[in-house]
Amino acid sequence: MARYFSREAVQQSIDAVNADAKHLELAKLLTGKLILRCLDTPDGKDLYVTYRFEAGSCRDFVYEEEKAPSALRTRPFKPMKDGIARVTASYATFVKLDKGEMEPADAINSPDYQIEGSMLMIMPLMQAVDSWNRKVRSLAKEY
Repeated sequence: MARYFSREAVQQSIDAVNADAKHLELAKLLTGKLILRCLDTPDGKDLYVTYRFEAGSCRDFVYEEEKAPSALRTRPFKPMKDGIARVTASYATFVKLDKGEMEPADAINSPDYQIEGSMLMIMPLMQAVDSWNRKVRSLAKEY
Protein backbone atom coordinates (compact mmCIF):
# COMPACT_ATOMS: atom_id res chain seq x y z
CA MET A 1 0.00 0.00 0.00
CA ALA A 2 1.40 3.39 -0.98
CA ARG A 3 1.99 6.18 1.51
CA TYR A 4 -0.13 9.28 0.98
CA PHE A 5 1.55 11.82 -1.30
CA SER A 6 4.31 9.41 -2.34
CA ARG A 7 5.07 9.23 -6.06
CA GLU A 8 3.35 5.83 -6.14
CA ALA A 9 0.21 7.17 -4.41
CA VAL A 10 0.06 10.14 -6.80
CA GLN A 11 0.21 7.76 -9.78
CA GLN A 12 -2.47 5.49 -8.24
CA SER A 13 -4.76 8.47 -7.69
CA ILE A 14 -4.31 9.60 -11.29
CA ASP A 15 -5.03 6.10 -12.59
CA ALA A 16 -8.17 5.87 -10.43
CA VAL A 17 -9.67 9.20 -11.48
CA ASN A 18 -8.79 8.75 -15.15
CA ALA A 19 -10.65 5.41 -15.10
CA ASP A 20 -13.77 6.92 -13.51
CA ALA A 21 -16.25 8.01 -16.19
CA LYS A 22 -18.40 9.90 -13.66
CA HIS A 23 -15.38 11.92 -12.50
CA LEU A 24 -14.31 12.66 -16.08
CA GLU A 25 -17.78 14.00 -16.85
CA LEU A 26 -17.78 16.21 -13.75
CA ALA A 27 -14.25 17.42 -14.53
CA LYS A 28 -14.61 17.99 -18.27
CA LEU A 29 -13.97 21.74 -17.94
CA LEU A 30 -10.61 21.17 -16.25
CA THR A 31 -7.78 21.85 -18.69
CA GLY A 32 -4.47 23.21 -17.46
CA LYS A 33 -2.04 22.71 -14.62
CA LEU A 34 -2.82 22.46 -10.93
CA ILE A 35 -0.02 22.41 -8.37
CA LEU A 36 -0.01 20.93 -4.88
CA ARG A 37 2.84 21.93 -2.60
CA CYS A 38 3.02 19.69 0.46
CA LEU A 39 5.31 20.71 3.31
CA ASP A 40 6.96 18.61 5.99
CA THR A 41 6.19 15.04 4.97
CA PRO A 42 6.93 12.27 7.52
CA ASP A 43 10.29 11.64 5.85
CA GLY A 44 11.32 15.29 6.24
CA LYS A 45 10.69 16.49 2.71
CA ASP A 46 8.71 19.14 0.89
CA LEU A 47 6.87 18.06 -2.27
CA TYR A 48 5.82 19.99 -5.37
CA VAL A 49 3.45 18.07 -7.63
CA THR A 50 2.29 19.63 -10.89
CA TYR A 51 -0.67 17.89 -12.54
CA ARG A 52 -1.52 18.59 -16.20
CA PHE A 53 -5.16 18.09 -17.18
CA GLU A 54 -6.96 17.95 -20.51
CA ALA A 55 -10.77 17.89 -20.42
CA GLY A 56 -10.71 16.45 -16.89
CA SER A 57 -8.19 13.70 -17.57
CA CYS A 58 -4.81 13.98 -15.87
CA ARG A 59 -2.34 13.50 -18.73
CA ASP A 60 0.87 13.64 -16.72
CA PHE A 61 2.52 15.01 -13.62
CA VAL A 62 5.86 16.28 -12.39
CA TYR A 63 6.87 15.15 -8.90
CA GLU A 64 9.59 17.09 -7.12
CA GLU A 65 10.87 16.54 -3.60
CA GLU A 66 13.55 18.22 -1.52
CA LYS A 67 14.70 18.01 2.07
CA ALA A 68 12.60 20.34 4.25
CA PRO A 69 12.73 23.24 4.64
CA SER A 70 13.41 23.54 0.93
CA ALA A 71 13.61 26.12 -1.80
CA LEU A 72 10.24 24.78 -2.98
CA ARG A 73 8.73 26.90 -0.20
CA THR A 74 9.84 30.14 -1.84
CA ARG A 75 9.32 29.16 -5.48
CA PRO A 76 7.35 31.95 -7.16
CA PHE A 77 3.98 31.21 -8.74
CA LYS A 78 2.62 33.13 -11.70
CA PRO A 79 -1.09 32.34 -12.22
CA MET A 80 -1.93 31.10 -15.72
CA LYS A 81 1.74 30.94 -16.70
CA ASP A 82 2.70 28.30 -14.11
CA GLY A 83 -0.79 26.90 -13.65
CA ILE A 84 -4.41 27.65 -12.88
CA ALA A 85 -3.82 27.37 -9.16
CA ARG A 86 -1.31 26.32 -6.53
CA VAL A 87 -2.36 24.92 -3.17
CA THR A 88 0.13 24.88 -0.31
CA ALA A 89 -0.42 23.07 2.99
CA SER A 90 1.40 21.02 5.54
CA TYR A 91 1.33 17.25 5.16
CA ALA A 92 -0.74 17.10 8.37
CA THR A 93 -3.38 19.42 6.86
CA PHE A 94 -3.56 17.41 3.63
CA VAL A 95 -3.97 14.22 5.70
CA LYS A 96 -6.87 15.76 7.67
CA LEU A 97 -8.55 16.68 4.39
CA ASP A 98 -7.98 13.21 2.95
CA LYS A 99 -9.34 11.47 6.05
CA GLY A 100 -12.40 13.74 6.13
CA GLU A 101 -11.33 15.22 9.48
CA MET A 102 -11.35 18.68 7.88
CA GLU A 103 -13.72 20.00 5.27
CA PRO A 104 -12.42 22.06 2.34
CA ALA A 105 -14.25 25.15 3.63
CA ASP A 106 -12.42 24.80 6.95
CA ALA A 107 -9.09 24.38 5.18
CA ILE A 108 -9.58 27.59 3.23
CA ASN A 109 -9.91 29.45 6.53
CA SER A 110 -6.87 27.73 8.04
CA PRO A 111 -3.51 29.52 8.19
CA ASP A 112 -1.96 26.17 7.15
CA TYR A 113 -3.71 26.20 3.76
CA GLN A 114 -3.08 28.64 0.94
CA ILE A 115 -4.61 28.84 -2.55
CA GLU A 116 -2.95 31.01 -5.18
CA GLY A 117 -4.48 31.83 -8.54
CA SER A 118 -7.41 33.64 -10.05
CA MET A 119 -10.62 32.85 -8.20
CA LEU A 120 -12.47 33.59 -11.45
CA MET A 121 -10.64 30.62 -12.97
CA ILE A 122 -10.70 28.41 -9.88
CA MET A 123 -14.39 28.64 -8.91
CA PRO A 124 -15.79 26.98 -12.06
CA LEU A 125 -13.41 24.07 -11.45
CA MET A 126 -14.51 23.32 -7.89
CA GLN A 127 -16.80 20.50 -9.08
CA ALA A 128 -13.80 18.81 -10.70
CA VAL A 129 -11.61 19.30 -7.63
CA ASP A 130 -14.32 18.01 -5.29
CA SER A 131 -14.80 14.94 -7.47
CA TRP A 132 -11.02 14.31 -7.52
CA ASN A 133 -10.84 14.64 -3.73
CA ARG A 134 -13.73 12.23 -3.15
CA LYS A 135 -12.14 9.63 -5.41
CA VAL A 136 -8.67 9.95 -3.86
CA ARG A 137 -10.14 9.87 -0.34
CA SER A 138 -11.64 6.45 -1.12
CA LEU A 139 -8.32 4.87 -2.14
CA ALA A 140 -6.43 2.67 0.32
CA LYS A 141 -3.21 4.28 1.54
CA GLU A 142 -0.88 4.64 4.47
CA TYR A 143 -0.17 7.89 6.26
